[in-house]
Amino acid sequence: MKELPAYVNVREIFQLLVRRFGILQKDGAQCCGISVIQSHVLYELHKRPNLSLNDLAQILSTDTSTLSRQVNSLVELGWVSRLQDPKDRRYVTLALTEEGERQHDIIARQMQEYVESILVRIPEDKRQQVLESLQLISTAMSQSPSCCTPPM
Repeated sequence: MKELPAYVNVREIFQLLVRRFGILQKDGAQCCGISVIQSHVLYELHKRPNLSLNDLAQILSTDTSTLSRQVNSLVELGWVSRLQDPKDRRYVTLALTEEGERQHDIIARQMQEYVESILVRIPEDKRQQVLESLQLISTAMSQSPSCCTPPM
């Protein structure tokens, strides 16, 4: 049997990782009755408060109209607020409310527990190597001319 080129194995590994992590994110967000994209919004606004919708859409690699609907739902839940710039009333930024921060923390705690449950299954002397490898892959992907994700 002919051996497959290395890129086929890498693609398969990526696909499995994306699926498995996607399931994790879905499960993590479902505790709060929100979508995966809404979970990403909470995460990004926690990390970088007061982002514009356009900036957030760029970070999440999605279009503003799709994102706007997701943000509207979070505003209705009272988890995100829209803040007008006092100098330019047309410029609006997004920020987590106190309840939004609380929901972010619940999801973050679940995600952390899951990631830790994975890392303990990796031999201790290999954990740092795994983390460094993941960072190298992420950096290489962000530098690829065909990559569609934002730099981190």
